[in-house]
Amino acid sequence: MTAGLTFDPEAHVYRFNGEVVPSVTQILAATGISVDFASLGSMSGEIRQAIELKREIGTALHADAHAFDDNDLDVESVDPRVRPYLDAWIEFRMNKGLLPSVRERRVFHPTMRYAGTLDGIFTAPSGARVLVDIKTGDPESSGCQFQTAAYDMAYEVMTGESVAERWGVQLVPGLRIPYRITKYDDWRDRAQWQSIVATFYAQHARRRSA
Repeated sequence: MTAGLTFDPEAHVYRFNGEVVPSVTQILAATGISVDFASLGSMSGEIRQAIELKREIGTALHADAHAFDDNDLDVESVDPRVRPYLDAWIEFRMNKGLLPSVRERRVFHPTMRYAGTLDGIFTAPSGARVLVDIKTGDPESSGCQFQTAAYDMAYEVMTGESVAERWGVQLVPGLRIPYRITKYDDWRDRAQWQSIVATFYAQHARRRSA
């Protein structure tokens, strides 16, 4: 199903069979569920720089964590600003005994018409399949419970496989336990995500007709 799905990382644009489709994060920001950090024009230079730095660290961390999970990372080459977050991720992996099954997977929901890239699906020691979303900031500000529900739904449609649990994992270097796990087990998250998508498309249609 993902044969027609492409992603332009520079523009952060997904297309399916050439047609632009909104991303999960775009939908959450447009509907006001998540904090929209894309609009930096009204912020002071200092705040803007801090947000941009955090974004760069997050992007590099995802790449390095992916490489680590694939056993394809030279840890000594990691940017010193990213290394504490990577160390937190490594400790999280070791403590929870999670084994990577799927990493950085692009997903698309053909009925609801959205796309995205899930961070990873891991196998717990119990054998349970766990969808993990990695965060360097507060998961609540990104609408993580709906983000993970969106990825879960699209992945299930694509593969026929469901996940047993959804976790938002915030990496917090400097703490005794350098990560916080938020587990999302509310079945209503899926229904609410469907409503969020419907709202997004209703807003889009209204803007086009205005």
